Amino acid sequence: MNITDLTAVSLAAAISSGEVTPTDVVTKCLGKIQGDRQLNNFITVCADQALKEAQAAEREIKNGKHTDKKLLGVPVAVKDNICVAGVQTTCASHLLYDYVPDSDAEVVARLKRAGAIIIGKTNMDEFAFGSANEYSAYGCVRNVRDNNRVAGGSSGGSANAVAAGETVLALGTDTGGSVRQPAAFCGVVGLKPTYGAISRQGVIGLCPSMEQVGMLSKTCDDALLLFSVASGQEMRALDGNVRGITIGIAKEFLQAEKSDGVAKVFNNAIEQLKALGVNVVEVSIPSFFAGLSAYHVLSSAEAVNAFKKVVEAHPTTALLGGEVKRRMLTGAVVTDGENYDKLYVKAAKVRTVITAEYLKALSGCDALLCPTTATVATPIGGITDPQQEHMCDSYLAPVSLAGLPAVSVPFGSEFGLPIGIQIIGKRNGEREILNIGKGLMNAVR
Repeated sequence: MNITDLTAVSLAAAISSGEVTPTDVVTKCLGKIQGDRQLNNFITVCADQALKEAQAAEREIKNGKHTDKKLLGVPVAVKDNICVAGVQTTCASHLLYDYVPDSDAEVVARLKRAGAIIIGKTNMDEFAFGSANEYSAYGCVRNVRDNNRVAGGSSGGSANAVAAGETVLALGTDTGGSVRQPAAFCGVVGLKPTYGAISRQGVIGLCPSMEQVGMLSKTCDDALLLFSVASGQEMRALDGNVRGITIGIAKEFLQAEKSDGVAKVFNNAIEQLKALGVNVVEVSIPSFFAGLSAYHVLSSAEAVNAFKKVVEAHPTTALLGGEVKRRMLTGAVVTDGENYDKLYVKAAKVRTVITAEYLKALSGCDALLCPTTATVATPIGGITDPQQEHMCDSYLAPVSLAGLPAVSVPFGSEFGLPIGIQIIGKRNGEREILNIGKGLMNAVR
């Protein structure tokens, strides 16, 4: 049995039955992390503590006290903007190099109560500003599929660690696509839940009105398990049966820019769902193309306000990277004087329209389908224009504006690199979109 290839669901069962031990699992993951150091997925590895927790889990199993712990002995990596008590939390910035929180984020506390073992803190774009995981004070994350390409951002370390078998599950955060985009680039499942579904207490946030803790995993079943624990909601198991449901394809999704490979895979996904008995209908989201611009105006403005206290606590900004400074400057500009009405207020109105249009499109179907990203993972250093980088989020940001749940599932490839398909659901429709994702992934196995 290759432990690092197991899913979280199968691993939890194997641990519970005594087929494998938590110490075996943690040791294997730590070995993978050590052997894959060039990927640079982790800022902090919690080796000693993880082994202690594994031994404690074994004692629980021996004493028969583990029956209600869904993740007992299962390793979980945590993005480095989510607080873990006693562990350095840097947000991939030199500004917070010495910050060690004394309490867990609520989502981490929930995972620990379920028996999960925190294996380490993953690399990310500094303060979550970025879409490639190149803007980290601790260096770029290198895609496990091709070490010369990015892993995506800002949760690139979490997605890449799951893809590399360095952890079984991982937490990220998603403001405008920061879980879904790296999931697509690395070939794993990335779930952004409904806004507000998971507590953000203890998360060093970027954009309070959009940011959401998300899940990265190998399968949709694993994502459901992690979401269930993180949210405290009991979830019925997935069966992958999609026959008779209706999925909408916005004509704007078809018109939007994408590579030839992504377009081909997207069309294949549509045909595959039809073959599975899904009704596919055309819908329209006229303001879709304005979504990315509105997102960047609103997120930059919120970020400036959110980071005032951080900057005030550290009188110098010399330790901040260039991308953080650029986005904070953007936020200051869009909220200054006359620009507030011209830019911020206008973007807020666009957000209201986009939300209404997504809800209208979903009123006649069970979910919406589109590519996760317009291209596969780009070469490291290959994008020098911020506007070009922002286009990576064109299918992602509008969903965040609307606060809807969405999942990226791997489906097909281009140049040997993974392509993701995004499934967008109704509010609190996490199980439904994950079930569609399972059906889609099962169809190509």
